[in-house]
Amino acid sequence: MKSRTIIIALVSVLVVLSMVGSLLIGCKVAQPTGGTMRLHINQPVSLDPPNSYESEGIQVIRQVWDGLFDYDPQTLKIVPELCEKWEVSDDGLVYTFHIKKGVKFHDGSKLTAQDFVYSWTRAVLAETASYLAYHLSAIKGYDACQEGTAKELEGVKAIDDYTIQVTLSYPYADFINTLGHVVFYPVKQADIEKWGQDYTKHINGTGPFKFVEWVDDQYIKLVRNDDYYGTKAKLDAVEYKIIADENTAFLEFKAGNIDYTSIPTGKIKATEQDPQLKDNVISIPLLALYYYGMNVQIEPFKDNPKLREAMNYAIDRQNICDVIMEGVPTPATGIVPRGIIGFKENQAPYKYDPEKAKQLLAEAGYPNGEGLPTLKFGFNTGAGHEALAEALQADLKEIGVNIEIEGYEWGTMLEKAKAGELAFYRLGWMADYPTMDNFLYPLFYSKSSDNYSDYNNPEVDKLLLEARQTKDENERIAKYQEIERKVLADNAFIPLYFYGARRVVADHIKGFVLSPMETYDLSKVYIEK
Repeated sequence: MKSRTIIIALVSVLVVLSMVGSLLIGCKVAQPTGGTMRLHINQPVSLDPPNSYESEGIQVIRQVWDGLFDYDPQTLKIVPELCEKWEVSDDGLVYTFHIKKGVKFHDGSKLTAQDFVYSWTRAVLAETASYLAYHLSAIKGYDACQEGTAKELEGVKAIDDYTIQVTLSYPYADFINTLGHVVFYPVKQADIEKWGQDYTKHINGTGPFKFVEWVDDQYIKLVRNDDYYGTKAKLDAVEYKIIADENTAFLEFKAGNIDYTSIPTGKIKATEQDPQLKDNVISIPLLALYYYGMNVQIEPFKDNPKLREAMNYAIDRQNICDVIMEGVPTPATGIVPRGIIGFKENQAPYKYDPEKAKQLLAEAGYPNGEGLPTLKFGFNTGAGHEALAEALQADLKEIGVNIEIEGYEWGTMLEKAKAGELAFYRLGWMADYPTMDNFLYPLFYSKSSDNYSDYNNPEVDKLLLEARQTKDENERIAKYQEIERKVLADNAFIPLYFYGARRVVADHIKGFVLSPMETYDLSKVYIEK
């Protein structure tokens, strides 16, 4: 009896220990769910995918929508998202995409191939065309839509509810790589017809988070989509806090009111050395270029490449990167940044050389700046651009060029630059997709809406179209490198630096990954209680 009782007792203890062990293992593996992540953002221009042409709105849109494809955050290779499989014709002109079944918009309606046909057509039609329409320029019928002679985008057809056929005008080698961009996201025709211009405040996507509300200059709220076709998000909600000044946002972060923000210029090194923050600093190279644009069709830049060249040699890029930006970015040595296949060091000839700049200024007709009017320089306020504008002002003054700096709200500055009201301004370009074409075609193709400099070189236009159609990667890269050299030789703008990320995330936020394209997927993020 005694021995039997002991055995039974031992077995009972082992069973209990086994159950406890299982529970402990479960607790260790399981990731907490719930809670709200709060992120700092500037006021977006729009949350309507084809009309969001800057990074602020795109950050939000990528949480609310899925596209046919996305980019792997580590390798940047294109990966299927809404697309289940696809085929390409031997001549490279016809693409057939099969979309996943069971995907719904957030209002519960079914996603079909026709939604893509409508959305892509809407993006390029003359009366509804977005600034981003050029991303679809390789599709057959694009020109007719832009010119207003067609009401349908000829090259895009719904074969059935789940099959899209896309025909190109020419075999564009990078076409698949473009399809992760937000301009290709599907919107519902009924939503656009109902809300019109107000759609940006009533967006209806297909992604892991649903839109709730956007209050201008205050916040944007999202909640988890519990009817999502894929793996459900771990967070309950996301709140983007709209704060114009990054110093204010950083103070809010330190107070525990924001979970993710940028580190203000002048506070980067201190943050990297802060015992409580240093492990949560995100500092990686980004596929992005910071530059000063000059509208080459407006005086005094028009027909005066020597003036533009002089200004390029007057800028001390290394000082800006090392001192003002605390070593986060690197001086731009061209247009295409490191990390893009085809990047080539020292494509730009510019070095800091005030004496050469003065010589070129004299050759431009303005010896020591005499006769050159004060130039107005526009920048967007609140993100550390003031310090860079002041450095530009000081560098140019050394050679006799005087500038008056003017700060604007982000959207206002873009509108003024687009309208030609600002001949000299600050802009940045983040990769829409990781290709050389994405840094050269949008910024320098004469018909591109992102060509704020109004640069127009027929030879460059011709080479861009040739490069797009070149199948062999090595040959294609060589063509793009030639294009880059030609644009730089024209002194079409002032490349300043290649960006580096200067971000910080709260310690309790886990699973957050920032890609070199400054994108992130909040559906994989969780809060550690």
